[in-house]
Amino acid sequence: MVTRIAGLNSGVDIESMVSKLMAAERMPLDKIKQKKMTLSWQTDLYREVNTKLASFKTTLDNMRLSGDWKLSSGKSSNENAVTVSADGTANNANHSILITSLATGATTNSSGAVSKNSVLAGAAPATTITAGVNDQFNVTLGGVTRKITLAAGGPLDATSLAAAIQTQVNNAFGTNKLAVSSNAGNLEFKSIDDASIAGTYEPTVVLGAVVGNTGLADLGFTDKQSNRINLDATLGSISSQFNTELNFGDFMINGKTFTYSATDTLRSIMNNVNNSDVGVTMNFDSVSDKFTFSTKDTGSTAVINLQAGSGNFLAAANLSAASVAGTDANVTIDGVQSYRNSNTFISNGVTYNLKQTTAIAVSVSVSKDIESTVNKVKDFVTKYNEMLDILNQRVKEAKFRSYTPLTDAQKKDMEESEIKIWEEKAKSGLLRNDDILKSGISEFRNIVISSVGSASSDYNALFKVGISTKPYDSKNPQDAGKLVIDETELRKALTEDPANVAAVFSNQPDGIAQKMYEQANKTMDALVKKAGGAGVPVESASTDIGLLIGKLNQRIADFDVKLSKKETNYYKMFSTMDTAIGKSNSVLAWLNQQ
Repeated sequence: MVTRIAGLNSGVDIESMVSKLMAAERMPLDKIKQKKMTLSWQTDLYREVNTKLASFKTTLDNMRLSGDWKLSSGKSSNENAVTVSADGTANNANHSILITSLATGATTNSSGAVSKNSVLAGAAPATTITAGVNDQFNVTLGGVTRKITLAAGGPLDATSLAAAIQTQVNNAFGTNKLAVSSNAGNLEFKSIDDASIAGTYEPTVVLGAVVGNTGLADLGFTDKQSNRINLDATLGSISSQFNTELNFGDFMINGKTFTYSATDTLRSIMNNVNNSDVGVTMNFDSVSDKFTFSTKDTGSTAVINLQAGSGNFLAAANLSAASVAGTDANVTIDGVQSYRNSNTFISNGVTYNLKQTTAIAVSVSVSKDIESTVNKVKDFVTKYNEMLDILNQRVKEAKFRSYTPLTDAQKKDMEESEIKIWEEKAKSGLLRNDDILKSGISEFRNIVISSVGSASSDYNALFKVGISTKPYDSKNPQDAGKLVIDETELRKALTEDPANVAAVFSNQPDGIAQKMYEQANKTMDALVKKAGGAGVPVESASTDIGLLIGKLNQRIADFDVKLSKKETNYYKMFSTMDTAIGKSNSVLAWLNQQ
């Protein structure tokens, strides 16, 4: 370790001399750091362009398909019964609709409770209750949870324990809500149906353990044991918990076979049904303790056909082997009755969404929606011009080569305002004449002036629907190629042929919006490869610039090591010199004394 001291013998300011020498040595390192900063700034500028392109692409995504264009609007006199919308093919007209019945899907469910109304212990209870050790457990009845605490004592048999628990349960929930008894020496809980209320059923019972207390386990139960079948337990472990004991095999829905074994679960059976192509969903409601099958579609063609197969799942689930179907909607439009298999359908370009039946006909009006279409096109032009503005600006802005990134030493001698002005100059022109941006500008301009071959020749280009480009202005070069709308011409085109105006943008695959969408993706992909997207670290090796920055970081690290060694050598050299001068001074002083 070199001791860094001032020149005590020589009188030389070693610290100052080494500092000045190292400043010269650091100049190559400063240049590397400046290059790294320039690359970081370029990354930010590329990502700024990418963000603007992403915003423009969102606009294009709402224009590039014919379904995105609402060229007509519909209005209902009773939106509680029916709502309407219209596309470009709908004519201005008034309609009436009478809804006699709605389309329904097919549904079938268990005719009665599936589970045995019993929570039976798996082992005989402990005979002694000790306070604070095994005297507590939780009972949840119909969603309400209470902690049950038993009095200490023993020895107790199952019958005595059942009576003690019954007392505490009555105190917690009231009488005639939950029955506790001894069943062949094991404890058993059963919920009680409230017979005074029509249609009620036994509430769900769940037993739970209390943390730090073994009361539930010592009574012979497991945590979360319930009087309802467990959807996530294997069928082999719960087959006897069905009112009708479950046997394994298969059953069929709409001709498709579903096989189940002892290792499957009810949830896996439901997932298999719901993810299949039979068009039926299967659910279990633990409150009512019933299975429900419903068709995904509506109408008379929506069918549930259950067949027993080799197992007895349908019997265990209280389901009938039968076929049920949905019903069609019965509607009368403009005096013509028809049946529809869905509550949402299209007639003469008008989309009807049925909500409820009606005693009298509902009035529906359809009109051309020119204003919303004009606003849609104006928004497209605005977003296009914003996107093109940033591309033109970055490609054409002046570059000030004498303004390089400031070093830390330079910043120390400058005010914040001066640093800001300097860095604005240093960042200017970093993307000047960039190949990716120039290519993007060129391609977008080509698309703007191109024709859409699949559209009507009367309206197959932007200039034919009132959208033109600005002429070049040397005073405002960033405006080159921007779009201008002649609203009079646009409205005229929309009045005469709204569908073809939309086709200029939305036809596939040559519509203006589609081609611009593809070009935006292409340019964005190139920018992401160059500089990465949002959230990607600037120094990520997955990008071209990030790879260069990574190499510069390694050079900076190597240079720091080199400079450290160099500084140490300078201090050694001056220390040696200072020591030699000190010895020389000592000899001279001795000679003078002699």
